[in-house]
Amino acid sequence: MKPLQHGARICRGSLMGHELYRTEDTYGEIVVSQRGNKRVLSFDSVLEQSCVLMDKPYYLMHEYTQVMLLGLLFTDASHVTLLGLGGGGLAHCLSHYYPQTAIRAVELRQAVIDIAYGWFDLPTNENLQVVQDDAAFYLATVKPGTTDIIFSDLYEAAGMSACQAQHNFFSACAKALSAQGCLVLNFHKKPDPQSFLMQTIEDLFCDIIVFDAGNSNRIMFCCKQPAVLHREALNAKAETLVQLVKMPLLFYYRKLEQFK
Repeated sequence: MKPLQHGARICRGSLMGHELYRTEDTYGEIVVSQRGNKRVLSFDSVLEQSCVLMDKPYYLMHEYTQVMLLGLLFTDASHVTLLGLGGGGLAHCLSHYYPQTAIRAVELRQAVIDIAYGWFDLPTNENLQVVQDDAAFYLATVKPGTTDIIFSDLYEAAGMSACQAQHNFFSACAKALSAQGCLVLNFHKKPDPQSFLMQTIEDLFCDIIVFDAGNSNRIMFCCKQPAVLHREALNAKAETLVQLVKMPLLFYYRKLEQFK
């Protein structure tokens, strides 16, 4: 199966579609648009923050979110934390396919939460809880070892939130994760292996896996336990995940590599 050719975030000009709703909070404008059967969320810019297929909202439309889903291969998750909600595509997907898994989504902007429910049909399933909070403040209050996987997708109108490149952020995530936990991070670029930040990450996590397709999104999988890529057991787990979600994840899985 070939991957769907969806841009990581960018959809410019008239391609944003017909505007349905616009509001503004202290952080800027939020716009909801319709493009065919796709509902689009943007933050005060021409960058597409979220895109949801309204007749199948649990199908991930962006390549980078499909890649992030591969984090489920590196841990057995009974509790999932999402940092950043947007239109709720990843929350839709996880809640739909993993109804027995506890999912907590943390979103800074109450207006975004309201829009996710009102315009993107975010489910009210019992296993999904949405919390309005700053991600850094939230992580500081979480009991150690209480979540198995953290999906972090903290972006603003102009690009990635600076929070995701801070040493304290990685320390807090590592503390919140269980012993077999994994941090999945949508990063704006591949960090310099010699940087102090990367050295900090390597001190906190046992293995670091990256997906780098050369576009505007790099996905990092920071694992607290060894993650040996492409061994038989992991390959089988990837096949099972593909059969469950019906997305071209094997294409992305084969491109994963250990960080060097």
